[in-house]
Amino acid sequence: MTALLDIGEFSLSFRTASGTAPVLERIDLAVRPGEIVGLVGESGCGKTTIIRSILGTLPERTALIEGGHIRVDGVDMLGGGKAAQSMRGRGLTFVPQDPFASFNPLFRVGTQIRDLLRWRAAGAKNARSGSSRQIVEAAISAMLDAVQLPQSILAKYPHELSGGQRQRVMIAMAMLPQPRLIIADEPTTALDVILQAQILSLLRRLAVERGVSVLFATHDLAAAWEICDRIAVMYAGQIVEIGPREAFFDASRHPYTRMLLASLPEPGRNSEVIPGGVPNPLKPPAGCRFNPRCPKVTAICSEARPTLAAIASDHLVACHHPWPANAQATHA
Repeated sequence: MTALLDIGEFSLSFRTASGTAPVLERIDLAVRPGEIVGLVGESGCGKTTIIRSILGTLPERTALIEGGHIRVDGVDMLGGGKAAQSMRGRGLTFVPQDPFASFNPLFRVGTQIRDLLRWRAAGAKNARSGSSRQIVEAAISAMLDAVQLPQSILAKYPHELSGGQRQRVMIAMAMLPQPRLIIADEPTTALDVILQAQILSLLRRLAVERGVSVLFATHDLAAAWEICDRIAVMYAGQIVEIGPREAFFDASRHPYTRMLLASLPEPGRNSEVIPGGVPNPLKPPAGCRFNPRCPKVTAICSEARPTLAAIASDHLVACHHPWPANAQATHA
């Protein structure tokens, strides 16, 4: 199946006062039509940088694209042309971590939704006609029902909404243009556990019903379990493992993935701490970037970067010494 989001051999560095930092190294990642893919890893591993690369919001003066490609539905997202601009906000939409920061506090919610929908609409130049206004209002009304919000919310200002309501509005705004791909960056971080579960269930239900693909970035493995079809694991700017959700939790093969799962609290078991720390992005270790903390490290791990290789159906690992398939896994 042709990938809707296709990232291949993508490398990115940042200029800093202390030198050039290689923050992403040869990223290979795909999201298929109608699929929800989780991008998980510790804070600072590069998840948000990948998202900013797709959205075209990298800092122009400091970001250096070293190679590779990013395509959405065949459109080159790195070239900065009209096709990429058209894709962003129409075929590709975004659900942020902090929805409050995405609203203009001076305008009512309804005004902001209508303005955004008119801009995104394919027939934006005709959006002032009576028939177009009726179409816009009908679409907004139907989407508010879908995200379980009352119509009265349109008359409120952003500060008058709860955190859960603001995030539901963000999901509605992302869904309204009928995109093919939604990117969600830690969309439940600021919510309590009950609201998190509600928002995750809502996002998955709407994505499945509408056949929308989702790239879901999170450090919360429980959230990844709830919503994702496949999960990609990042460490220090590298993708180290990609596989179906069940394989990730029950048959993970990369040492980092297994240690990440073992660090989760679980009844009847003490969680384990991953020794050491995330490497300095200005001086990353050679080869596999996890090698200074890995219990299976050998000489080759610091000499050659392992590439993603298939070890089972739809399951890829970048490791010179992956755990055997029959080794007992840690459950989340």
